Formats: sequence, structure tokens, C-alpha cells
Amino acid sequence: MERKLLYAFRGWIAFVAFMDLGTAFRSYIERRSFLGDHTDTQFIEGDYTISRIIGMYCLLKAIALVHCTLYIHYRPVVSMGGCSLALTMVLYASEALYFRSSTLNFYVIFPCVLNSITLIGLIYIPRRLRLWEPSSDMDDENSQLLKQMTGFKRRRTKKQI
Repeated sequence: MERKLLYAFRGWIAFVAFMDLGTAFRSYIERRSFLGDHTDTQFIEGDYTISRIIGMYCLLKAIALVHCTLYIHYRPVVSMGGCSLALTMVLYASEALYFRSSTLNFYVIFPCVLNSITLIGLIYIPRRLRLWEPSSDMDDENSQLLKQMTGFKRRRTKKQI
């Protein structure tokens, strides 16, 4: 049952990564970002820098989440995925609420909800499944060598006179 939960959560993370890939491709196809004041005075004709930056960020986030999916049993990789999710939520919330370069629309709310569910899962599921706890059969190299050495006790032979 626990492995089914792990596989389902890996699929969820892959889905979120796929959504970020879609956002990255959309940033290059539409060329206008959902961020920014969409008046004609802000944009220079043919300059879509904000859109390209958002596209590259979403591509990097998707790559981090794919690695998090594949290597979920390594704590630093999960930490990297969690940080990318948290940074995305901070970016979207700050652009909508603090800088007011976007409104609270579908393109801001949906990624924040998706990323928060995934971040909660990244915090809860690996700990629940005890993926990061060292298993009893996996000892470090030094203890394995010590165990092998105790089996090779040398017998002292008595000298015959």
C-alpha cells in the first residue's frame, strides 16, 4: 500500500512538472506574459523579455521536479524541488499582491494551489513512508568491514617440539 502511495505521488509531481513545461512553451508561443502591466507604454515592440524569463524559470523548475520524481529517496533533491515550489508561490503571490503587476486570475491562483498541494506532499509523504531513515540492512562500509573481520579470527597453532 505504501509503494502505491509513493508511485501515485511521483505521478503527481510529474504532472506538476508537465504543467510547468506547458507554461514554459506557452511563454515562448504567446510571447506576452501574464505578469506585467499590459499597457502599450510598458512594452517595447518585439521585446518579450519577461515572457522569456518566466519560460526559462518554468523550464528549470520542471527539470528540478523531474529529478525530484526520480530521486525522491534523496533528501537534498526533495529539498531542491520543495524550494523551487516555494519560490514559485512567492513569485506569483508577490507579483499579484505586492507589486500588482498581475491580477488574481486563473494563471496565478491555479499554479499556487497546485504548488502548495505538491509542497505539502513533499513535506509529508517521504517522512510518512520513512524514505530517508537509514535501513537496518544498509550499514555503512566501515561497519560491514568490521563484521567481516570478526569472522576471520586466526587460530594460533601450537608449536610441536
